[in-house]
Amino acid sequence: MPEFDYDLVVIGSGPAGEKSALQAAYYGAKVCVIDYGPAGGTWVNTGTIPSKTLRESALYLAGGLRKGVVNSSSQTPTMRNFMALKRHLVTRWREKIESNFRTKDVARVRGRAHITEDHQVALEDGTRITGKYVMIATGSKTRPTPEMKIDGVRVHNSDTLLNMEDIPSSMVVLGGGVIACEYAAMFQALGIQVTLVNSRERILGFIDPQATDFLEKSFIQAGMVIRHNTRAESVNTDNSEVEVFLNDGTMVAAETVLVALGRVPVLDGLQLDKTDIKLTDWNSIEVDEHMRSSVPHVYAAGDVVGFPSLASAGMEQGRAAAMHMFAPDKHSAVGDLIPSGIFTIPELSSVGMDEATAKEQGYDPVSAHSDYSESVRAPMLGDEFGMVKLIADRSSKKLLGATIVGNQATELIHFAMLMIRYEGKLDDLTHFVFNIPTLSLLYRQTAFKVLSKISETD
Repeated sequence: MPEFDYDLVVIGSGPAGEKSALQAAYYGAKVCVIDYGPAGGTWVNTGTIPSKTLRESALYLAGGLRKGVVNSSSQTPTMRNFMALKRHLVTRWREKIESNFRTKDVARVRGRAHITEDHQVALEDGTRITGKYVMIATGSKTRPTPEMKIDGVRVHNSDTLLNMEDIPSSMVVLGGGVIACEYAAMFQALGIQVTLVNSRERILGFIDPQATDFLEKSFIQAGMVIRHNTRAESVNTDNSEVEVFLNDGTMVAAETVLVALGRVPVLDGLQLDKTDIKLTDWNSIEVDEHMRSSVPHVYAAGDVVGFPSLASAGMEQGRAAAMHMFAPDKHSAVGDLIPSGIFTIPELSSVGMDEATAKEQGYDPVSAHSDYSESVRAPMLGDEFGMVKLIADRSSKKLLGATIVGNQATELIHFAMLMIRYEGKLDDLTHFVFNIPTLSLLYRQTAFKVLSKISETD
């Protein structure tokens, strides 16, 4: 057997790269992580942690505005104030990851890498590192938009937005996906006039339509303007406001524009075209259930393999891949029961099937929902806008899916995930005793509603 510099060479230190490296080290593997940027990848530096931290700051400041705590120009927060907690947590989590690497004796190399010969990774300076296994975890980047030049001053993407110096008075957000909706909701909560321009029929097209309609209603009630089936074609930054020209012949204008038209896998510089590694039609790396590419010793995980492109999924993919390499007897493939968490205001989260998917899988789905206003906990929390929707199979009464919109939705969804995973039934929900007053009690109320629908039609 040939000698390798390392048992595992990981390219990228984001969620998938970090977890695959640490899991491999746990099993005694000699590991090296290569990354040209700070530890944590997009998740820590420009994605999940910054955006969700900003969301909490926006909620706090918005609450202060509503309650009169912030009521004068001298107290109006600056962008630096707004970003303070974000800066703190990004720095803290970078060091946390580096500390974990040091504790587990994971070697760190700074640089850009590409795959060359068999089991070999090369750096820009000519250094070559060999590994028994190679993990590609290079993540994703904002989709290039040549027609929308990002200047980082008045026209931003999700990376440059974090460097804004002033809170704008108005903003046009281009896109209808997760990032667009999260930032649109966040800035609208701060009292900024937001116009959301979505090229599709509805926002968040992969989520239950009833839930996205509910979420959109909350956006509009907050003052947001939403344009569907409309695409931006160009921008003009020569005037006092940025003008965005749309394909229907109209124009919208605002002080700032955020271009959030999706993300693409980072494959630049890897030179995969010189290897036998196959890509999908979506230009992501094709992998099997073990996260192994078409080249047996090369694995890939995280955003670079495409959907669902969630930090949580990337972490599990990285762990599963490392276990398949070094502890195959303990390995299990990443399951498909992964909750989606969208940190809009209000939050939206779902897990399992919607009605359409359930029908495709041969079930006879029955659904019902309860509004947050049906729980006394919601007005206590100061926000009654929300819903809990459950989908169950008519004959077995097993819970198939759940979607929640509202305060704490991303926390509440995990209870439904456990119920689905262990094939829980609606009858179980009606027999559980929940704390009162809680939002969780809405599970029980909604289960009764679904059972009532089933009994009415049987």
